[in-house]
Amino acid sequence: MQVETYITLFRWLLIGGVAGYVASIILKVERQGCLVNILLGIIGAFVGGFVFGILLGRTGITGWAFLDTTIHAVVGSVILLVGLELLLPGQQLGTRSNDGRGRKKR
Repeated sequence: MQVETYITLFRWLLIGGVAGYVASIILKVERQGCLVNILLGIIGAFVGGFVFGILLGRTGITGWAFLDTTIHAVVGSVILLVGLELLLPGQQLGTRSNDGRGRKKR
Protein backbone atom coordinates (compact mmCIF):
# COMPACT_ATOMS: atom_id res chain seq x y z
CA MET A 1 0.00 0.00 0.00
CA GLN A 2 1.02 3.57 -0.53
CA VAL A 3 1.56 6.11 2.23
CA GLU A 4 -1.53 8.06 1.14
CA THR A 5 -3.67 4.99 1.80
CA TYR A 6 -2.42 4.74 5.37
CA ILE A 7 -2.97 8.44 5.94
CA THR A 8 -6.52 8.22 4.60
CA LEU A 9 -7.25 5.21 6.83
CA PHE A 10 -5.82 7.04 9.85
CA ARG A 11 -7.97 10.10 9.08
CA TRP A 12 -11.11 7.94 8.83
CA LEU A 13 -10.35 6.34 12.19
CA LEU A 14 -9.50 9.66 13.83
CA ILE A 15 -12.54 11.52 12.53
CA GLY A 16 -14.80 8.54 13.24
CA GLY A 17 -13.58 8.26 16.82
CA VAL A 18 -13.90 11.97 17.51
CA ALA A 19 -17.33 12.23 15.88
CA GLY A 20 -18.71 9.17 17.66
CA TYR A 21 -17.39 10.41 21.00
CA VAL A 22 -18.78 13.93 20.51
CA ALA A 23 -22.18 12.53 19.43
CA SER A 24 -22.29 10.32 22.53
CA ILE A 25 -21.48 13.35 24.71
CA ILE A 26 -24.15 15.48 23.02
CA LEU A 27 -26.80 12.80 23.58
CA LYS A 28 -25.39 11.79 27.01
CA VAL A 29 -25.00 8.17 25.96
CA GLU A 30 -23.59 5.71 28.46
CA ARG A 31 -20.06 4.55 27.60
CA GLN A 32 -20.00 2.68 24.31
CA GLY A 33 -16.35 1.91 23.74
CA CYS A 34 -13.78 3.13 21.25
CA LEU A 35 -14.65 0.75 18.40
CA VAL A 36 -18.36 1.57 18.58
CA ASN A 37 -17.55 5.30 18.55
CA ILE A 38 -15.30 4.87 15.51
CA LEU A 39 -17.91 2.85 13.60
CA LEU A 40 -20.65 5.28 14.61
CA GLY A 41 -18.54 8.21 13.41
CA ILE A 42 -17.63 6.60 10.08
CA ILE A 43 -21.23 5.66 9.31
CA GLY A 44 -22.32 9.06 10.62
CA ALA A 45 -19.95 10.75 8.16
CA PHE A 46 -21.78 9.10 5.27
CA VAL A 47 -25.19 10.02 6.74
CA GLY A 48 -24.09 13.60 7.46
CA GLY A 49 -22.53 14.02 4.02
CA PHE A 50 -25.73 12.77 2.41
CA VAL A 51 -27.94 15.05 4.53
CA PHE A 52 -25.75 18.13 3.96
CA GLY A 53 -25.59 17.33 0.24
CA ILE A 54 -29.39 17.27 0.03
CA LEU A 55 -30.03 20.29 2.27
CA LEU A 56 -27.27 22.60 1.03
CA GLY A 57 -26.71 21.22 -2.45
CA ARG A 58 -23.02 21.00 -1.61
CA THR A 59 -20.98 19.21 1.00
CA GLY A 60 -18.55 21.94 2.09
CA ILE A 61 -19.47 24.34 4.88
CA THR A 62 -16.22 25.93 5.98
CA GLY A 63 -13.96 25.19 3.04
CA TRP A 64 -11.58 23.13 5.18
CA ALA A 65 -12.01 19.46 4.31
CA PHE A 66 -11.02 18.07 7.73
CA LEU A 67 -13.41 20.39 9.60
CA ASP A 68 -16.23 19.81 7.11
CA THR A 69 -15.84 16.05 7.39
CA THR A 70 -15.81 16.21 11.19
CA ILE A 71 -18.97 18.36 11.26
CA HIS A 72 -20.72 15.99 8.84
CA ALA A 73 -19.67 12.99 10.90
CA VAL A 74 -20.88 14.49 14.20
CA VAL A 75 -24.24 15.58 12.78
CA GLY A 76 -24.67 12.24 11.00
CA SER A 77 -23.76 10.33 14.17
CA VAL A 78 -26.34 12.27 16.19
CA ILE A 79 -28.96 11.60 13.50
CA LEU A 80 -27.99 7.93 13.47
CA LEU A 81 -28.18 7.56 17.27
CA VAL A 82 -31.54 9.35 17.46
CA GLY A 83 -32.90 7.24 14.61
CA LEU A 84 -31.75 4.02 16.26
CA GLU A 85 -33.29 5.12 19.56
CA LEU A 86 -36.60 5.76 17.80
CA LEU A 87 -36.50 2.31 16.18
CA LEU A 88 -35.28 0.45 19.27
CA PRO A 89 -36.36 2.49 22.32
CA GLY A 90 -34.18 2.19 25.41
CA GLN A 91 -31.54 -0.01 23.79
CA GLN A 92 -29.27 2.38 21.89
CA LEU A 93 -28.64 5.25 24.26
CA GLY A 94 -28.08 2.98 27.23
CA THR A 95 -28.81 3.69 30.84
CA ARG A 96 -28.14 7.12 32.19
CA SER A 97 -26.61 7.81 35.56
CA ASN A 98 -29.33 10.28 36.55
CA ASP A 99 -32.96 10.95 35.75
CA GLY A 100 -32.30 14.15 33.79
CA ARG A 101 -32.82 16.41 36.80
CA GLY A 102 -29.44 15.84 38.42
CA ARG A 103 -30.64 13.12 40.80
CA LYS A 104 -29.25 9.61 40.79
CA LYS A 105 -31.54 6.78 39.74
CA ARG A 106 -32.42 4.27 42.44
